[in-house]
Amino acid sequence: MEAGTHSIWISEQLQELGHEVMVANVRELRAISHSDRKSDQVDAEKLARYARLDPEILRPIAHRTVEQQEALALIRARDLMVRLRTAAVNAVRGLTKSCGYRMPASSTRCFAKRSLAVMPPGLQQALGPVLQQIAETTAKIQQYDRQIQLLTQTEYPETQALLKVQGVGYITALTFVLTLGNKERFGRSRDVGCYLGLRPRRSQSGDHDPQLGITKAGNVYLRSLLIECANHILRPHGKDSALRQWGLHLAARGKQAKNRAVVAVARKLAVLLHRIWVTQEPYVPFYAQAA
Repeated sequence: MEAGTHSIWISEQLQELGHEVMVANVRELRAISHSDRKSDQVDAEKLARYARLDPEILRPIAHRTVEQQEALALIRARDLMVRLRTAAVNAVRGLTKSCGYRMPASSTRCFAKRSLAVMPPGLQQALGPVLQQIAETTAKIQQYDRQIQLLTQTEYPETQALLKVQGVGYITALTFVLTLGNKERFGRSRDVGCYLGLRPRRSQSGDHDPQLGITKAGNVYLRSLLIECANHILRPHGKDSALRQWGLHLAARGKQAKNRAVVAVARKLAVLLHRIWVTQEPYVPFYAQAA
C-alpha cells in the first residue's frame, strides 16, 4: 500500500490480522502517479509487481505507533497555535499602522497587554477582542509547553540525554524521537540527515555534476526545528563546542556560506542526536579532545 493519511492505522489493523504490510514511499512511485492509465486496480497491480520483484524499489517506510502519533499531535497542535498567534499579532500591527499608530516593540507573550495599554479608544472596540484572543492563545501555548515537558520526563525519558546538547530544547528533542519512531531503524546515524532531507540533491551525468540544494524530503516540521537549533548554535554569543567551531569555519568561506553552514550544522546535529539517542552516552562538546 502507498503511504498516506490513513496508512498508519490501516497498516496496524492489517498487521494485527496477521498480514505482512509494506508501506511504499510515494516519492518512488512516479510510474504510478504519472501514469496515463491510472486507476485503483492498475495501481494495486503495479505495487504488487514491485513488491514481488524487489521490495527495495518501493523504499518501504516505517510508521510510528498510534501512541507516538498521538503524542506528536500535541506538538503539532502547539505549532498551530503559535502560527495562529503570529498571524493575529501581524494583523493587529498592520491594522493599527494603517490608522497612523504603531504598536510598541515587545515579545509575543506580552504583546496583548502592552498593546491594549497604548491603543487609542477608536481601535479598542475593533481590536480589543483580537488582543484578548492573543492573550488566551498565549496561555494555551504555555499549557502545551508544560504538557510537552512532562512527556519528556515521564513517557519518553530517553529525550533527557538529547537535551544536554546546546541549542536543543524539549520540543526539538521530543519531536526528534517521535518522528523517527524507532532508533534501530537506521543502520547508520548518518542516514538520519538524508531521511530528513538535509543532504544535497544530485543530478550527475557524465562530466556534469552540479552542486544542488538539499532534497527537503522527510518531515518538514522537524527539519525546521533543526534549522532553528543550528541558528542558535551559530549565534554570536552561543556556547562553544566542536560543532559550533566547525559551523563557523564553514560560514567564513563566502557570502552564501552562512546559509549553507546552518544547513550543514543542522544535518550534523541530526546525526549527533541520533547517536546520543542510541548510545545514551552523555554529550561532550569537544568529543575528539576528550577521547
